[in-house]
Amino acid sequence: MVAVFMVMAVVAVAKHKLTFVDSLVIVMVIALSLASDMLLCKQFSMYYIVSVPFKGWYSFWSGILVFPSLAITFIKFAPKSKYAVALYVAVWTFALTLFEILIVVPYRISVYPKWKIIPWSPIVYLIAFTLIYVYHKILEKRCI
Repeated sequence: MVAVFMVMAVVAVAKHKLTFVDSLVIVMVIALSLASDMLLCKQFSMYYIVSVPFKGWYSFWSGILVFPSLAITFIKFAPKSKYAVALYVAVWTFALTLFEILIVVPYRISVYPKWKIIPWSPIVYLIAFTLIYVYHKILEKRCI
């Protein structure tokens, strides 16, 4: 899974070069994903990644590799118009929610003792992708 998401990010960066603003967004995504994972995974035990004894370790690598890869792929292929962006965010939300339901849960990549995929995952994805997109656009305007 990590390899697939990282390959997606490499393809995105190969097609559209990585900018300073992109690197700032990656840092923000790493910080937010680690903070949310530490809160939801370790503190509240809502889910864990792969195994309980190593949930912090897997959360760390997920926050450092998986979430930034998804974010950079998302940013690099984002459309320009607001309507298209709304649809783009919805498609990413739907795709990742389906990914959780069809791959993550059956293959025990993450185990959800308290987390409910529906409704929480789509809500979190909508908020996260919207924040990533808006933050990226704000930084682009200020750095240009």
